[in-house]
This record gives sequence, C-alpha cells and structure tokens, in this order.
Amino acid sequence: MIQVVGHKIVNKNRQTAVGFAPRFYFCIKIRFYFFGFMKKKRVVISGGPGSGKTNLVNGLSKLGYSTFDDYSRTLIEKAKIEGKNRYFLTDPYMFSEALFTGRKKQYEDLYNLNTELPYVFFDRGIHDIFAYLKAIGKDTMSWEKRVSEFQYDLVFLLSPWKDIYKEDEQRTESFEEAAHYFSFIEAVYKQSHKIVYVPQDSVASRISFIEDKVRLHG
Repeated sequence: MIQVVGHKIVNKNRQTAVGFAPRFYFCIKIRFYFFGFMKKKRVVISGGPGSGKTNLVNGLSKLGYSTFDDYSRTLIEKAKIEGKNRYFLTDPYMFSEALFTGRKKQYEDLYNLNTELPYVFFDRGIHDIFAYLKAIGKDTMSWEKRVSEFQYDLVFLLSPWKDIYKEDEQRTESFEEAAHYFSFIEAVYKQSHKIVYVPQDSVASRISFIEDKVRLHG
C-alpha cells in the first residue's frame, strides 16, 4: 500500500517486510541452532578391556567425529606416578568416585561441542563404573541409582577377543579377567539401553559398521 506522509511517499508493504526480515531470519537462525543442538547423540563404545575400543574411537575422531577418551586411563596413569598400582582394586570406591566425576563432565561437555556431526562417541560411559564395581562385588544401591540418572542414545559393545588382547601399563587384567568384566558391562547396559554388538573384524570394517548403525538409528 502506498501512502503519502507529508511530502514523502511511503510503501507500507515494503516497510513492513523490511522491518520483519531481520526478525524472521533471526528466528530461523535460532531454530537451526536449537535443532542442531538437540540432534547431538551420545554414543558409547564399550566392552571388556583390550577389545579394540580405543582404536575405534581414535579412528572415528580422525573421520571428524567428536570423541571422548576413556577417562580411567588418565586416572590410572596419575596413580602410577603416585606409586599406586591397580588403583581400582586397591581402592575401588575412591577410584570410582574420581572416574564418575570425569565421565560426568564428559557427558555434560556434549553441550559445549562445536560440531556439525550429530554423533558424539564416548570410550566407555558412566554405567561402566557400576558394572566394574558389580564385577568385584562392591556394587551398592546408591551407585546403581547414580548411574541410572544418565542415558546414552546408543551403546556399541565389543566382546572379548583373545587374538588382539594385549596387556599394557594401564591394562593389567588377564584375558580371563577382561572376559569377566565384559559379562557385567553387558548386563548393566542391557537393563536400560539399546545394545549393538560390533563384529570382530578390521578396524576399518568395524568403523564402517558403527557408522551404518548410527545412521539407521537416526
């Protein structure tokens, strides 16, 4: 609509559209930001010690995915410097408390990630803490309640694989011990999560398998 205001001719329709445009594009920008934020998925890769988790997480990181390392290795390395061997078995509750703090921070740090890819991979999750305590008979109802407050979108499990199993400075369990821990990890995650078992194959094939499954999961 054209309107004469004093000696000026004003196009009211254009004035409205121009005034509306910045607000419209601002809302669209916020909407894309919001939905992009909401689409981030927490994906755990877990299993017994020495089953190949870390190689897969490192490989996914090289492909551009956001990943979180296994925080327990940080604790074990620090404990060794302080002269503590087999930290978890020596003081399971203190170790688990420190591990919970680290993994909870990783869980919450998802909100701070600047990534366009929707899937974020975790080398072990919070529920592993309770599974390990359960495996040595130190589980409590309070620990079960604490971990139950967290939920991941998808969990990949790697079963024990003797052919690739190796002990190192942080991984001091025997293969038999690793298999024992796996049975509890599997049981704990099955209670509240969708589980996908990763086949024993090359690192590249396993990564392709994981990528296919997360896409199907949505």
